[in-house]
Amino acid sequence: MSRTSKVQQRSRTLPDGEYRQRCYGCYRPTQQCFCDFIPSVQNRTDILILQHQRERSHPFNTARIVNKALQKSELIFDRNESFAKRELPIYEGAALLYPGKDARLIDDLAEDEKPKQLVVIDGTWDQARTLFRDVPQLQKLPQLKLAPTTPGQYRIRREPTATSLSTLEATVQSLQQLEPETIGLDLLLQAFDKMVQQQLDHPLANYGDGSPRPKMETLNIPASFARDLASIVVAYGEATPVSYQSAEGWSRLNRKKKLAAKLPPVFWVAERLDGSASFRQAIKPADPISIANLNHMQLSESDFESAISVESFAELWDQFLQPDDLLVVPNQKTIRLLNHAGAHVPVFELLKAINFDPRNEFSGASEFLQSIPYPIAAPIHPGRAGKRLAVALALVKHLRSRRER
Repeated sequence: MSRTSKVQQRSRTLPDGEYRQRCYGCYRPTQQCFCDFIPSVQNRTDILILQHQRERSHPFNTARIVNKALQKSELIFDRNESFAKRELPIYEGAALLYPGKDARLIDDLAEDEKPKQLVVIDGTWDQARTLFRDVPQLQKLPQLKLAPTTPGQYRIRREPTATSLSTLEATVQSLQQLEPETIGLDLLLQAFDKMVQQQLDHPLANYGDGSPRPKMETLNIPASFARDLASIVVAYGEATPVSYQSAEGWSRLNRKKKLAAKLPPVFWVAERLDGSASFRQAIKPADPISIANLNHMQLSESDFESAISVESFAELWDQFLQPDDLLVVPNQKTIRLLNHAGAHVPVFELLKAINFDPRNEFSGASEFLQSIPYPIAAPIHPGRAGKRLAVALALVKHLRSRRER
């Protein structure tokens, strides 16, 4: 393919009125294209890269470089829920590069234990964690991990720890341990270094220690947030608890069992954005709720004295909703709770899909709002659900105000 045929026009105009042209191969501006430096590597282990949708158009994404260089590689991008529904091209003898609690070091594998296919998740750590959580096929794979001892060289993007690696660095290091005889992996690292250095050398770059990183402020606030306040319903639901091993604590909940159980909510709260109406309902679970589960939800037995059946909950929820309501919930899991209860699901938006923290600087919406600062009203509902609903309401109001500017 010629260099000219790989060029795409960008709709964003430059200060001088000209259009920026990007190379389809490396996605860099044509004057900074480094495709000629990307080697062709005849790797032996198949590489499957599952790319989080938000990484698709990132100008410094390295997965596309890996896919271009490795002859035995495939890159797929999609939303978490779509990944979960589709049959992924995962072969027998595959393993997942993911640092779970049972993951083995790649360097410790014997020759006959090495995977025939390595599945790599491309995204931030939070994106990788949610993708693993939402895709059952990934949870069935044996997990492998690396033990980097030196800092990664991805100096143009913020990383969670000093030894965090980019997708390219992690893939190359994995292959160097799985198939040390493969030629060209060092050249792939050199191409990566060239991309990083090009950006560091840019006259507008400013990446020194402690200096600001490039601002990727794409808030992608849904247009639906501009509708009337009374027609926006913000909701949060607590899932019906499932059994867990108490010795492992809450951080080791059996997520596979939780996803497969298809249980309805056990506690549901909602409020119209204008404050004109609210909804709170406890739902009777099939089994009594343990004290440990109640403590986790920050609720008490008295909060469930008026609990109703799942069918009654679905009826009350349907009565609460209006035909033109927009439902705003934290994530897809909350929508699944309604589906499992047989309750109506109107048009909805997921707060998880909105890039309100483009630099990944905060641990969650609450910390983000406090940094602005933006007021979070006192919860009107009890427990963890009430607190999280109050944060979600404040976040939606803040995003509406940003959209109206």
